[in-house]
Amino acid sequence: MKNKYKKDVEVSVKKTALLGSTIIILIVATVIGSSLIKTEYNNFKLHIKNFKNTLIEREKFYIKTSVENIKNDIEFEKISILNNKKQRIKNQSIIAYNLINSLYSQTKMSSKEEIIDLIKSAITNIAKEENDIHYFIFDTQGNLLLNTENPSEEGVNFLDFEDINGVKFINEMIDNKKQEQKYVEYFWYKPSKKITFSRQFKPLGIIIGSSSFLESRNEELKDKLLKKIMLQKFNQEEFLFIYHINSLNNILEQSTLLIDRNIYSEDEDLEAIEKLMIDTGYKGDEYISYANNQKIIYGTYLTKLRYFIGIGINLSHIYDIVQKEKEISLKNMNENISKLIVIIVIMAFIFFIISVAFTKRIEKLLKVYKENVILNEEKYQLLFNYSNDAFLISEIKNHNSSIISCNQTALELTAYEDNELIEHDFFSLFEGLEIEELKKNKSLFKTVKLKTKDEKIKNVEVNVIIYDYENKELLFASLRDVTERTKLIEEKAKQDNMLIQKSKMAAMGEMIGNIAHQWRQPLSQVSGLFFDIESAYDYKELDKKYLSQRVEEANDLLEYMSKTIDDFRNFFNPNSKIEDFFVTVALSNAINIISSTLKFHNIELEIDCSETFHVNGYKNEYSQAIVNIISNAKDILVERKIQKPKIKIYNKEVDGKETLFIEDNAGGIEEDIISRIFEPYFTTKRDYGTGIGLYMTKLIIEEKMKGSISVENSEKGALFAIRI
Repeated sequence: MKNKYKKDVEVSVKKTALLGSTIIILIVATVIGSSLIKTEYNNFKLHIKNFKNTLIEREKFYIKTSVENIKNDIEFEKISILNNKKQRIKNQSIIAYNLINSLYSQTKMSSKEEIIDLIKSAITNIAKEENDIHYFIFDTQGNLLLNTENPSEEGVNFLDFEDINGVKFINEMIDNKKQEQKYVEYFWYKPSKKITFSRQFKPLGIIIGSSSFLESRNEELKDKLLKKIMLQKFNQEEFLFIYHINSLNNILEQSTLLIDRNIYSEDEDLEAIEKLMIDTGYKGDEYISYANNQKIIYGTYLTKLRYFIGIGINLSHIYDIVQKEKEISLKNMNENISKLIVIIVIMAFIFFIISVAFTKRIEKLLKVYKENVILNEEKYQLLFNYSNDAFLISEIKNHNSSIISCNQTALELTAYEDNELIEHDFFSLFEGLEIEELKKNKSLFKTVKLKTKDEKIKNVEVNVIIYDYENKELLFASLRDVTERTKLIEEKAKQDNMLIQKSKMAAMGEMIGNIAHQWRQPLSQVSGLFFDIESAYDYKELDKKYLSQRVEEANDLLEYMSKTIDDFRNFFNPNSKIEDFFVTVALSNAINIISSTLKFHNIELEIDCSETFHVNGYKNEYSQAIVNIISNAKDILVERKIQKPKIKIYNKEVDGKETLFIEDNAGGIEEDIISRIFEPYFTTKRDYGTGIGLYMTKLIIEEKMKGSISVENSEKGALFAIRI
């Protein structure tokens, strides 16, 4: 019955996998097919839209360019006409000036009035030949002597006379002191721009010039413009019209059609013009669509000529081209969709065949997986039950954790029976292990105290993780008894501390010598103070003020000696506290101990250490390590009788880590012993060396402070490097 059930389950899994894969294939094929067809249709619409817009934008660019070309032609012609007119005015003015000069040369013996009358008569005759150019003569007081355009103004004084823009044009002509000819532009009584070219004839004190209104050439500009437009070529679909706008207030009725090309102008054209003018503030230079979007024009308004020039295109042919392109693209789209459907059907069939093969493969994998699960379960049971580590599995509910499974090692470690340990609270077994700490990090590894059933305390390493299984929050803990190992570590730490202290005591004799060096000078100064007081008493110079000063000096010296004792006492106290400290502080403590000895032997100590350089560890032990190295260097310098002995201490960054260097100039360490100097009881000082100083230094730096110390020979001597 059981075998039949398992077989039915396997058949059901096979059918479910095959049916599920088939449904997935159909869904995927439908989704992909729909997406591809939709994409194809969107591409079709986008193509038609872009195709239509491209054609229209191309035509719009063409008609805008044509209008801009016409405007540029107008500007060119205006400049050309202006320059031509200015040149004619200038030429006529020069002719008049030369005529005056000639007449003056011939009639010097006549009176000024007679000469001027003769000149006026000659200039008047010239003016009759030039209808649009007029001549004038002013004296230097601004009196008009001649005006061929309006003789009635002759005799009037125009000095300080201003045009409509406030330009004193007569003053400009008179103030031209140099023998120069120049243009002067101004607006006369009517709002028309006038240009003159004049020059002062100094022998008679008169200004002679010619002038003309610029607007008199507008008709010439109109004629040239119309001729250019008539010569332009237009496609059959393009059209042009030009209206003269007589009134901006009533464009529809107060406009005159000057010319049209490829179009019969109608009211709708004027309506489009009016709308474009209003929308652009009567400037034009924009597009407008009208006639049910069948026409587009680009128009511009020439303010001075009051012309509206419109060039447009009839879009009917573009719509025909777009319709043809639409039919072709639609046919291509239907063909592509048909191909897509065929490809999707074929791919669906292929995937169905693959799914059948995949289902069979899954069936085989399930069989192998079932065998592996059984094998792994057996392995897990063997590992769980026969491991040297204790395993506990607990279920966490609220703030409690009840043990639900354990192995034999756990029972032996805790001294509980199986039925006693199950349902027991996990955290009640330990000291210093809290559920809040574990929940915060989800995993934990630490050494804690374990209370056994018989009230014994054991040190165990606990490796705990929290995980979820079948909607339950479970805790898995691995316990390892490290009681003996902890005792050995603690014992070794005690021995190391004793050895360090022994090293300090071994250096006590030398340190007492250092104290003697520190005290020698203060004691001598105190003795001198006593002698000074005695002498003052003998010579009756001793008073209260004198005695107070000497007592104060003696107290300062005694305080210095007391501080020396404190420095040595603090140095020899073992330091069990790990802390962050600045290396300069540890150096200062070390130098306080050994500086007097260095001074006694005339050894120079150079320190170049950064104030921000700091390490984490035992400050006193670090100072002792530095003292050991400096003391060792001092002994070698004295032994080898080095001239100008020197010890240098500095720091620099090496491989991204700040390193302290201590270097002497004693010549270095012999190559055959440099690798052994950190060995215990190895010494080259046979008479007084213990061989423990550098060994203790290495022990402090590498064992206690987890750093490194090395030595090598530099160009000058031994170079020690300490890195924490």
